[in-house]
Amino acid sequence: MATMKAVRMHEYGGPEVILCEEVPRPEPAADEVLIHVQAAGVNPVDWKIREGFGKEWFGHQLPLTLGCDLSGIVESTGNKVTALKPGDAVYGYVNLARCGAYAEYAIARESEITLKPQALNFEQAAAIPVGALTSWQALFDIAKLTSGQKVLIHAAAGGVGHLAVQLAKAKGAFVIGTVSAKNTEFARGLGVDVLVDYRSTRFEN
Repeated sequence: MATMKAVRMHEYGGPEVILCEEVPRPEPAADEVLIHVQAAGVNPVDWKIREGFGKEWFGHQLPLTLGCDLSGIVESTGNKVTALKPGDAVYGYVNLARCGAYAEYAIARESEITLKPQALNFEQAAAIPVGALTSWQALFDIAKLTSGQKVLIHAAAGGVGHLAVQLAKAKGAFVIGTVSAKNTEFARGLGVDVLVDYRSTRFEN
């Protein structure tokens, strides 16, 4: 049986419960893809899950391999997978009910991943999915942002915020962003139209 290294936990708690272990390498089901992971993103939801957040909702079984953002190379595919093939460079977001990105190999459904843009390396690609998905849902699925509208984005230089700024600008929106003074130039470079230093100015004004 092929094995791999994975970052897992056998109990809920702090960082001390995380272990790097040798475990069996998974095999993809018919609609799944086995990815040779090249990089994995680290998100707040990962440490929340480690501490027990959502265990009733997601139905996690311990031991659990953490992580949901990843990029890598397709190792093998199930017989119902049609859009991807072994050797493809991909990135995406593994369902939180499954997790598993913190490993040498990870399973994802075909609908959860897509081809990696050639302009991004694996580390850059692995940092995008959760932040971009969160931003997209907030701006477009919920707020229905359209061209010419004004939008206030808090923490415009943060993990979610900096992606939200770029998505909003691509849509043609006027972006007001809250940042700390040290991140002013970074946020301006992303296209923020009006910068508000939240430490010295109330954004309501």
